[in-house]
Amino acid sequence: MSSLRERLRRVRGDAVTAPAADASTAPGPAQPSLAARLRRLGAARAGAPQPAPPAAVTAPVERVLDEAALAAELGAERLAPGVLRLTQSRPLALAHGRCALRPEPAAVSLLQPDAPTDPRGWVVLDTETSGLAGGTGTWVFVVGLARWRDGHLALVQYLLTRLDAEAAFLAQVRTDLAAAELLLSYNGKTFDVPLLAARLRLARLAETAAHLPHLDLLHPLRRAFGGVWPDCRLATVERRLLAHVRADDLPGAEAPAAWLAWLRRGDASRLGAVLAHNRVDLLSVAALPARLAAVHRAPAAHGGDVLRIARWRLARGDGIAARQLLVAAQAETPSAPARHLLARLHLRAGDWRAAVALWEQLAAVGDAAALEALAKHYEHRAKDLRRALACAQALPPGPERERRCRRLADKMPGDVDRRAIDD
Repeated sequence: MSSLRERLRRVRGDAVTAPAADASTAPGPAQPSLAARLRRLGAARAGAPQPAPPAAVTAPVERVLDEAALAAELGAERLAPGVLRLTQSRPLALAHGRCALRPEPAAVSLLQPDAPTDPRGWVVLDTETSGLAGGTGTWVFVVGLARWRDGHLALVQYLLTRLDAEAAFLAQVRTDLAAAELLLSYNGKTFDVPLLAARLRLARLAETAAHLPHLDLLHPLRRAFGGVWPDCRLATVERRLLAHVRADDLPGAEAPAAWLAWLRRGDASRLGAVLAHNRVDLLSVAALPARLAAVHRAPAAHGGDVLRIARWRLARGDGIAARQLLVAAQAETPSAPARHLLARLHLRAGDWRAAVALWEQLAAVGDAAALEALAKHYEHRAKDLRRALACAQALPPGPERERRCRRLADKMPGDVDRRAIDD
C-alpha cells in the first residue's frame, strides 16, 4: 500500500517517479486548458464579421442628442439641468395674418373692463402639455410667454427636458410671471392656469398665475361666434378672423409624442416644431384682442352674434350701447328675440313709437308675445280698445285669450259683437 505522500503527489500530477501505466489504462492526449481554448476561439473569430446590433438601438445618430446639443440646436440657453429657455423678438410693424401686433388698451378694456391699461404689465400665456385631460398626471413641458416692449413683442419659451427638473422649471416660470399684471390666453382659465397651479402645488411652490387678472379670449370669441361658426378652435379663429394660415405646422395633439420621444430616446427631431407651434399660438393671442373688440363694437358687420353681444352689453349696464348695436343690425333682418329686446330697450328710452313699430312687424307673422304687448299698449296707453281687442282676438286660443277678450268687451260700448269674442 502506497504512502500518503505518494498518493498526494499522484493527485497533484507531480509524481515524476510514478510507475509506467499499462497500455490499456494509459491516458489519452492532454486536453488544452480553458485559457488556451479561449485564445484559439478568439483567433478563429478575429476575421469574422460581427452581427449587427438589434434594431431597437439603431436610432439615427444625428437626431439623438444630449441636452447641451439640444440647446445649441434650438438656439436656447440652459438655465439649469433640464431647463432650457429660448428667447425671440417680433417687430410690431410685422402683421400676423392681416392683423397688427400692437397693444390695444381700448380693446382690452372693452373685453375686460377691470383690466390694467398699461400694456407693459400684460403677458400672453400658452402652454404645451403631455395631454389634454388635465389633472395631476398631466405635465407642462413648454411655457410660452409674450410681452409688449418698445417696438417689438418679446417671446420667451421655457422647455422642460428632464422630469426631475420640474421644480426648477416651474420656479423659472413663476419668477418670470411675478411682475405680470394681466394674463391674456385662449382657454387659459379652464386649462393652462389650473394645470400650472396644480404642478406648482405638487412641487411645493406658491401659485402665481391663478391670482392674476385674466382675459381669456375664448369667452368673448364664443359670445360673438359660438352660435355662428362650426367650432371655436384657435386654428378656426386664425383662419376666419385673423386671416392667418399655418404652414408646415405640427398639430398640438402631436406635441406630447414629440416630447416623449425626447425623454425616452433623446430624439429631438420634432421639439423644434413644438416650440414653433407654441410661438404661433402666442402671436395669435396677442393679435386677437383688437379684432374681437372690433367685432363687439359692430357685430353685424363681421358676421357676429348681435343678440348675444347686445345681451352682454346690457348685463354690464350699458343699455345704450346694446340698443345701438341692435338698431344697427335692423337692416340684417334680426331674429325675433333680437327685435323683442330692441323693443324693450326702446321702451326704456321712452321711444314708444319705435317699440310699437317692432311689435307690429312681429305681430304680422303671428308672434304671440308681440300681440300681447300690442294689446296692453292699445288698452292702457293708447286707449284704443277696439285695436286692443283685435290684438287679443289674434292670440292663440286659451284661458289668457278668453280672459283678456272678455275684459276688453266689458269696457267697450254695447255694440260689440260678443259672438266674435266667444269665437
